[in-house]
Amino acid sequence: MKKVKIGFVGCGFMGQMAHLPNFAQDQRCEIVALADVRTNLARMVADKYSIPRVYSDHLKLIEDPEVDAIVEVTPDDWHAQIALDALRAGKHVYTEKPMATTSRDAREMVRAANRHGVKLMVSYMKRFDPGVELAKRMLAEALLNGSLGSLTFARSHCFAGDWICNVGRPLHSDEAGPEPRQVNPAWLPQDLIGEYRRYLNVFCHNINLLRHLLGNPREAKFSSFHPKTKILLMEYTDYAAVVEAGSLSARAWDEVTEIYTTDGKMTISTPPPLLKNVPAKVQLYRAGSRQTIETPLPPWDWSFRRCAGHFIECILEDKTPLSSGEDSAIDIELVEDAFKKLTRVEYDHRL
Repeated sequence: MKKVKIGFVGCGFMGQMAHLPNFAQDQRCEIVALADVRTNLARMVADKYSIPRVYSDHLKLIEDPEVDAIVEVTPDDWHAQIALDALRAGKHVYTEKPMATTSRDAREMVRAANRHGVKLMVSYMKRFDPGVELAKRMLAEALLNGSLGSLTFARSHCFAGDWICNVGRPLHSDEAGPEPRQVNPAWLPQDLIGEYRRYLNVFCHNINLLRHLLGNPREAKFSSFHPKTKILLMEYTDYAAVVEAGSLSARAWDEVTEIYTTDGKMTISTPPPLLKNVPAKVQLYRAGSRQTIETPLPPWDWSFRRCAGHFIECILEDKTPLSSGEDSAIDIELVEDAFKKLTRVEYDHRL
């Protein structure tokens, strides 16, 4: 069987805790190279996973003729540049979310992937959660056969707490990490940069999941904007959806997606990202003269593992990734549009 030869760029916390183990265990691929500016750390990680070659920067890894695809797990501002370098060299790319920090860079990544005939996939792992997959099938079937009526409202609630779940400690060195940089939309006011970056980094997941389940909204705008909590209103043709965003300083994870219809409601409770092998819980309530509640049990599995496997499958079978670059760029466009609609007066008032 042909194996996909993978080059990893970045071996920090997420690389070691969420991505490297899953690609290393997939028999359809082989990690042949690792690049990180922290070369001592890279050598330690390479020894652990029996990776034969270590490079000090991503350009040297991309030049490696054995590398078919790269998995890029670096700070947000580096995603676009590293991905573009790889795509232009004819390498498939799997990158962390958000795929870029501006919609302009995201669209350039999409163009580069199309131009060079390679795959571009973003690690929106919630789409690959077995519970989410089950919920999407159930919702689509119920809307098609009319048993739930029509959509009336949806909400995604995420007050993120402890997402690490005692997953363990990565290998560590005292070396300096990647060069600090910031790539922000040119139009973004200075005093909104921090808010924009935090929101895009964390809650792009929730926007992406709603789009996965419901399709693309007509527009997005903030209906409430405070330093600690924000409510994003996403307008669809016949109904609205909201993203309720905040945080908890607690050992808890409060994330749920609820979809309301004229004749029922679906609830999807998604687990903390690094809680392994615990899928989302799904409940479907059917109203009417005979009311029922269904709580199907999805199989045990980890969304990060399934997400990595999907990338390999797409390369081997020439499929379009479920979380493709073209689709994922829409999340950044929606967040940018919502921030553009924040006038200076409105922002000062809410603070």
